[in-house]
This record gives sequence, C-alpha cells and structure tokens, in this order.
Amino acid sequence: MSRSAELPWRLRGVPSFTRSEADRSGVHWRRLVAADLEHVFHGVRRHSDPAQPEVRELAEAYAKRMPRRQVFSHATAAVLWGIPLPADAHRRRAGGDAGPAHPILHVSVPSGSARPAAQGIHGHVISFDRVGVLVHGGLRVVDPGTAWVQLGGRLRIDDLVAAAEFLVTGSEPFDGRPPLCTSEELHASLEARRGARGMLALRAALADVRWGALSRRETLLRLDLVRAGLPEPVPNHRVLGAAGELIAMIDLAYPDHLVGIEYQGDHHRAAATWRRDVRRLERLADLGWAIVQATSDDVGSDGRVRDSAAFARRVAGRLAAKGWRG
Repeated sequence: MSRSAELPWRLRGVPSFTRSEADRSGVHWRRLVAADLEHVFHGVRRHSDPAQPEVRELAEAYAKRMPRRQVFSHATAAVLWGIPLPADAHRRRAGGDAGPAHPILHVSVPSGSARPAAQGIHGHVISFDRVGVLVHGGLRVVDPGTAWVQLGGRLRIDDLVAAAEFLVTGSEPFDGRPPLCTSEELHASLEARRGARGMLALRAALADVRWGALSRRETLLRLDLVRAGLPEPVPNHRVLGAAGELIAMIDLAYPDHLVGIEYQGDHHRAAATWRRDVRRLERLADLGWAIVQATSDDVGSDGRVRDSAAFARRVAGRLAAKGWRG
C-alpha cells in the first residue's frame, strides 16, 4: 500500500512508534501498512530507510514493547555504553558468510524466565544476582563491566583489550571526564562471573589492559608493536613546553627516546586540521622528537596493523637512531 496520508507530527518526529501510539493519534490501521513504514517488532513501526538502522535505533524501537524483566546485554549493551567493537560483533549474516550482515539485539532475562525469541533478537538467560542493571540513555542495560565479561568467547583477545581500555580510560586523557570503570571493577566483574564463557581470554586480556588509549587503533597498534619485540609505548603522552603549556598529546610515545607515533586519519585532511598538525609536528621536531606517522595503509580499518613487521621496522629504526638497542 502506498502512503495515503501524512502521519501526525508526533509520529513523524520519532524514529519508531507503537500501534497504541498510532491509535491514540487517530491513525487508521491501513496507514500502518503503507510503503513508507516497516514492521520492526511486534506492534512497533519504523519509518522506512534504505540504510540499516543503528543498534541504538533498534534498541529504542524494541524498548517500546520490552517487558521490565528484560535487559539489553552482551554486544548490544557494549554498543549502548559506547564500547568500541569489531564491525560485525553485533551483526548476524544472512545467507551464509557471503550474505549481508544485519544488526541484532542481545536481550537477557533472569533465570526461570522464557528466553526472548522475537525476530532480530538473540535471547539469553542470566543470573541477575551477579549483574548490575542500569538505565542508560533511557534504556535498561547491564552494567559496563558485565557487558565486557559477556563479550568473552565472542571476541579475540586484542578486541577484549581494546574494549576494556575504553572502559578504564574513556575520554579522560583528553577532557578529564572519569571513565565508566576502574581496572579493579573489571576484575570484580570477572570474579563475579567465574565459569563464564571465554574466561581464559578475558583474564589474558585484562593482563594487557593499560590506561590512556583513546581509540581501538591505538590499543591494537600498541599490542602489535610489543609483540614485535619493541618497548611498550605510552598512550597519549603529553608534551609540555618551557612555560608548561601543552604542545602535543602524542598517540603513542617513547618519552625516554623522544620517539612518537601519530595516526593520521582522513579527517586530518581538513585545511584547519592539517595546518594545526603541521604546526604541532614542527614544534615537536624543535624539541627533538622524531614522529612516525601512520595512515590507513599502515593500520587496517579494524585497527590491526596490515604489515606489522614493516611498521615495527620503521619504529625500530627511529628508536635506534635515538640510541635504543633492542
């Protein structure tokens, strides 16, 4: 059925709405099967969009019919908390590995309840006495530490490290805002769920977690460099001038050797950003710093170094020129 009438403003201005909301707005049921609306969950309509909905948009739609005993968990909770994940961590492929990846929602219920079974929902049964349930952005989610533990067995160790470093760092090195968790709280979450899937991977990941990374790329690049036999770089090292002014915050740094690593993403191409980067790099050079610049040719879109050995040799060369003997 084609669109036969404009929806009321109160329904046009929201991404999704329920059948009850439509009824209260005087919308005839025939209007709800028009081509500009899609049926995302039972009793919930969404404005049609050729682009796939984001996890938050889907979660907000499902929350309109979500029973109070249910809570968003696992990869869905991680996304809602802002935890950086691999691109397909919250998607399911249709038609085999070659099919398109569709977003799914992970929803948990307490022990003794029926597992959620709606289309597009991956249901779980968990012990609520071992998790915290919070309201974040208007949605019921498991606490950040529990969400991280629930990723064990589903992510590789490096991805678990990157996720944990986001939780213990957040944006604090940049703006001073406190992170979502402390390392002690992550350890406590792990101990509270002994026997959980992926426990060995989680413990191994936690041993590699450091404070200070502001992106997945920084975390995964640090791990690759250490595995190549280089010293461990310091994330987001602050370089101050003679008067104590901030000259730069280097993505990864070896302060003892004045060698730094900076990732130059495409957003650095903007004129003002490019000029600011040039000025900053020149001031670092004046202070004796040697900066290794990395681009997407060096670091893959998922944060992994495409050729770890080649990049490590470049960094090792700069370190050696500054007196490092590996």
